[in-house]
Amino acid sequence: MTLLRELRKNLTFRLLRSGIRGARRASSADSIERLRKALRVASRLALPLRRKVATNMELAGLRRPGLVEAHFERAIDQYVMMAHLLRAGSFAASGCADRYVFDDSFGILERAHAAGRGVIHIAPHICGYPLYGCRVGMRLPCRTFMRRAKDPRKWRLNSSALEAGEGHFVFPPEDAAETDRLKVAMEVVRSGKVLYITPDFPRMPGKGTPVSFLGRTAYFRPGAFIMGLRTGAPVVPVFWHWEDGAYRVRVGEPYELDRSRGIQEQAEAATRKWAADVDAFVREHPAMWWNWLDKRWTQILRGRGAFDPGILQPVARSVSPPAGDRDGSAVPPQRGRV
Repeated sequence: MTLLRELRKNLTFRLLRSGIRGARRASSADSIERLRKALRVASRLALPLRRKVATNMELAGLRRPGLVEAHFERAIDQYVMMAHLLRAGSFAASGCADRYVFDDSFGILERAHAAGRGVIHIAPHICGYPLYGCRVGMRLPCRTFMRRAKDPRKWRLNSSALEAGEGHFVFPPEDAAETDRLKVAMEVVRSGKVLYITPDFPRMPGKGTPVSFLGRTAYFRPGAFIMGLRTGAPVVPVFWHWEDGAYRVRVGEPYELDRSRGIQEQAEAATRKWAADVDAFVREHPAMWWNWLDKRWTQILRGRGAFDPGILQPVARSVSPPAGDRDGSAVPPQRGRV
């Protein structure tokens, strides 16, 4: 099984490297769009992947007709946007900016930035997440914190995006300790910029804050909220969904953090509220969640290994309003109250 997994990884990396070379050599945006058609065909033939997504959606209680196809369409769109970025060499020239449409809620982020303490801008791993920070960067000074992949092959691929990102990305040094990773992020915040991060990457049991997500126990890092408490920077959530040919972006109110109380206690409570908000969004827009194929999330949803429900202690689920307003249009929860 280990050998087969490694063979699959090698094949995946080779295909991605070929895709990156092809994107850089593409003569026009139209040639990149032809990639979309090829990926659609490939996704329909990738039956094991489709079964995995369908099973995970079923286990989460979210599967419905057409949802698997909708998810692959959004995942393909993310790959195609990255290809446009690589071809153009910059986000501004890629034509991707129009894919993200802001409403009046963007003023929340502008006001938070104007306060002068920096901003910690958090989003879950939803389709389109790698380039969202570049879009914000066209209106406010923004940096996307990028995790350094342990596998050097994956990191070399990620470096391609860094080169085309024109300084929009920051990342920790190789083999950085937890404190060094935090230092890189803190430097962005203390310089008064917007730090965009996706803090919903699940940790192993006991290495993060236990949260309830899709009816399972998962573990999230509370680091974003610890940074906010230490620096006084507001932690501002954002969500977006696909509608009428674009990603409709909705910025939420900052989470309320009381710096006079214990930092760890406050950070963990805010992390649980954040998890509840992400849970509500994914239930409203399951096709947008990038992680249906993620290995660790698959273990969590299927209760395997360290995530066996017989081992884990259940977490009381935070009450969060549904990610929609009264007329049914999708918006995320507006404020995280701790």
